[in-house]
Amino acid sequence: MPTRMPTLAAIRRTHVEGTDAEGQIRLLFIRDGGRIGLVQTASETADNADQFLARYVADMITDVCAPGVVVTVSRSDGRPTHSDRQLWALLLVQLELTSTRIFDLVILGPDRAWSSRRTRPISTPRRRRVTRANQRSAGRRSASRAAAP
Repeated sequence: MPTRMPTLAAIRRTHVEGTDAEGQIRLLFIRDGGRIGLVQTASETADNADQFLARYVADMITDVCAPGVVVTVSRSDGRPTHSDRQLWALLLVQLELTSTRIFDLVILGPDRAWSSRRTRPISTPRRRRVTRANQRSAGRRSASRAAAP
């Protein structure tokens, strides 16, 4: 079974609200099938990313030899900082020739998440609230489709 990126909901479950420090780095090692097999927390924070921090995180990743990894960073606003972008760029270079695939660096906040690979916000799909107005308009659409030739 191929290794794939886990869902945002699975990534969020690895973070406990209120216990993650600003800039805390977590490594989510992915098993075949996209399931998170191991979560490791770095003792350093991503507040001042440089080649030394990137080497430290890359060494942690290569020591496990998992098929894939997602790196997460906790931020209060759920948006990446310059250091987060720099860490992502350095990790891509340092893990390029390894057997572990780096799926993404995800910035997690209480209400928002950001994907470094996609360079945009990501969020879980919100459930659409069913209201009477929605039910009536859906009924009208069905009736108009049935009447169409």
